[in-house]
Amino acid sequence: MISRPRLAFWLVICLLSNHSPGLAQSTDRGESQTAALEGDQTLEDLALKLYQDKNAADEIRALNSLPKGAQPKPGHKFKLPGNDRQPAISALNMASQAVKKAEMEGAKEYVSAKYEEALTSLAKAQKSCRKADYLSCQKFADETWALARMATKQSRKMRSDTNRFSVSVDPEGATTVVVSEGDGVQVSAQNRTIAVKRGQGLRVDKGKEPQEVRRILNPPKQVLPFPGSKLLTTSIQFHWKPVHGAVKYVLLIAKDATGRQPVRQVTTPDTFYLLRSSLPDGKYFWFLRSVDSLGLVGKSSPAKSFVLSTKSKPGLKIEGHGTNSHHRKDR
Repeated sequence: MISRPRLAFWLVICLLSNHSPGLAQSTDRGESQTAALEGDQTLEDLALKLYQDKNAADEIRALNSLPKGAQPKPGHKFKLPGNDRQPAISALNMASQAVKKAEMEGAKEYVSAKYEEALTSLAKAQKSCRKADYLSCQKFADETWALARMATKQSRKMRSDTNRFSVSVDPEGATTVVVSEGDGVQVSAQNRTIAVKRGQGLRVDKGKEPQEVRRILNPPKQVLPFPGSKLLTTSIQFHWKPVHGAVKYVLLIAKDATGRQPVRQVTTPDTFYLLRSSLPDGKYFWFLRSVDSLGLVGKSSPAKSFVLSTKSKPGLKIEGHGTNSHHRKDR
């Protein structure tokens, strides 16, 4: 007869050793368990039941050297992943999340080489997992996480360096915000906050909530003066193509191709402008922007250059190929 204390101890041992039908449990770390399919059950069904992931069926096939898509016969025992699987899967999930975060932070655009390096490492980790090589999976997953974190950090820095937006206030107190580069800004007024991304803008009337964001207009196509033109007169004719939705245009003339050294700026509702210049001779660049009905200033056109040379020596010089006819009428 078993005494009460011994009986209680024996029951505890039995409960601790209890396991699901069809599984041979193991207490050694990394040592595989075994299982067998029942009836119409598939490896995908078992993987979904045990790991909440039917793709783990490929790991089971790899452990048992089974061909792709193969299904063991019902009742035939096969190995299952051991305790080393869970740390590898956790590392893989963290790596995947880090890569997604890097993409959201703009790494794909701003630090594409580092982002692609992280993607390559992630693919190696996933491949190792499918082969049930959990040690390699965890190694590549940890490497992916580190690369993705680095890509995120570098992308944030580059985005902050390239973030460009403009804010203007009209005489009536209405504010317009336009983002031309970077990851955008948050605009808050009257307890409402709206995100304005690159290529977007919005208007906030005085004392009101921000209006909905809208795409800013494309720049007009520049026509005159021709790129690289040499102008001998102080009257400069600018001409451009109209843009649908534009109510006016901003013409900027600068000494540099980035527009950071402006010398003249005018706004006109027309698609032409005659500038009677007092500028000194030299090389200049001109830019155009479209303005919509809300006052949102659109993207800038590419820089087009011209050379002002009003102090050239007098006389007419004609250069070219061909024949020349000169007629003179004698008195």
